[in-house]
Amino acid sequence: MKAGLGLLRSVRVGLWVSVAWACLAGGVGVASSQTASVRFACVSLRFHRGSEPFGLFGLELSSLPGQVNGELFPVFQADPYTHAALLTFIDEAWFLEVPGNMLLQVPMADSDGNGIPDFFQVENGVQATTAGVFALQGYGSGTVVAQWSRAPGSPTGTCRLDLKSNPFQSLAVFTHTFEVWEYRGTLEYRRNESQIEVGLQVARVGGEGSSWRGSATLIPAPEDPLNQLVLLPGAWTNELDQLMVWSTNYLFRDERWPTNYSALFDFQDGNPVTPEPDYLTWVWSVDDPNDNDGDGIPDLSDAVAAPPVQIRLWVRRLQGELEVGVEGPLQRTCRLLQTTNLMTGPWVEVASVTLTNASQLLLRQPLQGPARFWRALLP
Repeated sequence: MKAGLGLLRSVRVGLWVSVAWACLAGGVGVASSQTASVRFACVSLRFHRGSEPFGLFGLELSSLPGQVNGELFPVFQADPYTHAALLTFIDEAWFLEVPGNMLLQVPMADSDGNGIPDFFQVENGVQATTAGVFALQGYGSGTVVAQWSRAPGSPTGTCRLDLKSNPFQSLAVFTHTFEVWEYRGTLEYRRNESQIEVGLQVARVGGEGSSWRGSATLIPAPEDPLNQLVLLPGAWTNELDQLMVWSTNYLFRDERWPTNYSALFDFQDGNPVTPEPDYLTWVWSVDDPNDNDGDGIPDLSDAVAAPPVQIRLWVRRLQGELEVGVEGPLQRTCRLLQTTNLMTGPWVEVASVTLTNASQLLLRQPLQGPARFWRALLP
């Protein structure tokens, strides 16, 4: 059957009446579930307590005033700095804690174009030096030189923070272990005309059993439905059955990388094991190789085809005459073809009618005559 053309079975006078379907071209039909790969990477880093060579001082990072949670968190509109932290400078000898803060650059290049910076993908190793600034109560302010090191495939690395009170003198040099939090897994989805139902299964890379699972709903964005999806508010469950709750999030297709979608993802609390909301900002990336209609748009956001149009051809005998008609969609033009030889034809058009009724008469002929067959076409 050619796209856009419905072909009904032929009908022989007085013997049988057939029912068939007309299929319309375009889009992805409502299908069984499909699977895409998905990644989440936290844009915060988890810093463990830092120490300096002489054991005189310690340094803790946090995003929460008066608490320590180890978070180096992302900041926006603080160019050239990408991250920040509240500092607790600890005098080990006098058991004193001095508050402060820090702005720091973290490498944000994305060489593979999947939407997640290379630094936050576990498979990529890190060797980099970046700059920052700090301020400590009672000690003043200065600059920071950060030296990063992480082996490919390892979720943990080391960061050496050199707090310089001036270009020639360091206040202290701290070595920290830091963690990259990345989750990988599958996104199983099923589309209909108005939304996409998804099921998520992901596990943390090197995270010793850390995982999320659950379902969610995506809808196409009205302004650009093929390239933008809206994730409706919902929650997944982690390995401790704690809820990972989010409000509305988004997913954008990058036309330079046709199978890839990515966007920032904000949780209400990205680390519910701690008492206060933290580790809120993540990046998620979906790679969907499914493209059933071959138009270059993955099925995750491709248009769903309209349901098949059903038309029914009928023949009835009425007072010595034959009436031929159809039941089909209104305002569509139906062509009726006739032949006396089903195998060899030819098929001759005997009527062309725009359907205005649910059941519409197309042709009336005398009952007498040779055997006749009819075929209805719906362009």
